[in-house]
Amino acid sequence: MIYLKKLFSLGYKGLKKLVSLVRNRFDLAEVKILLIGLILSFLTCLYLLYLLFTNFGLYKILSSTAIVHIMGGRALGIAACLSADISLFYTISYNFFLEVVIVLIAYGMVVLIMRNIIQQKLFRSAARQAELAAQDQKTNIKKYGAIGLFLFVMLPFFMTGPVIGSIIGYLLNYKAINNFLIVFSGTLSSILIYALIGNNLIKHIDQYVQIDLVKKWAAIIVGILIVLFLIYHLKTVKAYLDEEIDVE
Repeated sequence: MIYLKKLFSLGYKGLKKLVSLVRNRFDLAEVKILLIGLILSFLTCLYLLYLLFTNFGLYKILSSTAIVHIMGGRALGIAACLSADISLFYTISYNFFLEVVIVLIAYGMVVLIMRNIIQQKLFRSAARQAELAAQDQKTNIKKYGAIGLFLFVMLPFFMTGPVIGSIIGYLLNYKAINNFLIVFSGTLSSILIYALIGNNLIKHIDQYVQIDLVKKWAAIIVGILIVLFLIYHLKTVKAYLDEEIDVE
């Protein structure tokens, strides 16, 4: 019970800080970007809540896909949608939308923490890791300019992707609009490739294997990964709450 109270208290404090940030520093592009990302995230939650009561099957797929994207599993999220017989257009649109929301929020948070505009202990470690990963790749990307950043975001290598790519763009002093045009173009290209290959692969597999069995195992794998992800981060949140309780 004490943890629920603490979570509610932290959520309330976080909301107050957000309101204060928007009110006092709305002149900063990163604040506007973060706010747009949070609004889109809120609208997504409302949509998922609507599906929870109207189409539980679709809710399960879309909510698990959202969690998988937060975990960094772009390909797995696309596979989850396709294996659930969601149309190719809907799969591409929804997965791209999720990536956009995640990038807007992560970019805004990381840059504002890097600039010491906001002080948030819970996210400081993650922001620092993202900054270090971006710094490590910045020199290589700088040689090839916008094309290098585009390929970095599009290609599925370790520690690549739109979030780190957007931070690299910031470190290279790209204007936010140019940065996001490059990053989101690379993201959409990647999603299109994954979706088209995945759709054809499922059709091919269906000729030789019972596709329902494949879908069942895919759902099990996604479920296990989500549980492991939640356990890991719940431990992090619990440790943070314990620290806050000790301080009080």
